[in-house]
Order: sequence, then structure tokens, then C-alpha cells
Amino acid sequence: MKIAAVTGASTGIGREFVYAIDKAESFDEIWVIARRKERLEELAGKCRNRIRPVVLDLSDLNSVETYRALLERERPEVALLINAAGCGVFGPFADKDLQKQLKSATLNSLVLTAMCHVSLPYMKAGDSIINMGSNSAWQPVPYQTVYGA
Repeated sequence: MKIAAVTGASTGIGREFVYAIDKAESFDEIWVIARRKERLEELAGKCRNRIRPVVLDLSDLNSVETYRALLERERPEVALLINAAGCGVFGPFADKDLQKQLKSATLNSLVLTAMCHVSLPYMKAGDSIINMGSNSAWQPVPYQTVYGA
């Protein structure tokens, strides 16, 4: 089974990636990964490729193990991995909840790294990874300290 896996697929650029790859490519399934099940399920009626909603909160590193278990069970070829999930906590650093800031850092950096690592054994030469990041690390970003870092 040849798949594309897209994180952050429920909204924003992740969702737009789903539409773009659905239009341009043929896969046995597109695994759409995000927290909001209903938004993921909406994609099935809007895409020609088979959509598999994979409901995970990727700000929790345990989600990566759930994804790994799904890969082990299904044994697909991950022909395309798009890491588009991300979030930011906006406002003065000292005033913002520490747990929210740590979840943002986990999602934007650690999970992206982990998703690549666990997907690689299911990829072969010519398969692709697209990692979305922010240009914020290269410019001043007041009130977005953790996101910019």
C-alpha cells in the first residue's frame, strides 16, 4: 500500500497540502493526521484518493508511538510525508502558561523529528519528506518567543 501522510491536515497549510497532493498524485490512501476527527472526516468527501483519518494530538509525544504502531500494523510504503502541524503561543513569554509553551515546542520541533524517524523505515529511494517550518527563527518575533526559537 502506497500512502501519503500529512500532519496538521485539519486546517491551514496542512489541509491545503492534502488538496494539492490529492489533485496531483494517486495514492492507495492519504493518512490525514490531526486532533479534530470531524475536520479530517470532511476531507473524504472532497478528495478522490481514499482518506484515512488518523486522530492524534501530536503535541503529546506518545502520539508518535501510536503512529509507529499503525505503521507496524499496516506496513505501508510512506511515499510522501508532510509535517505541517504546528502551533504558537503568542504574548509575553513570562505571562504565558509553561505547559502550553512546552507543547508548542514539542509539536514544532520534537514531533517533526520523531515523525521523520519513525516513517523512514517505511520509505524507499525516491520517496519524499516535506517539513514545514517557520522563518521566524531568522527575524525578530516579539511575543512569539518559543515559536520563533
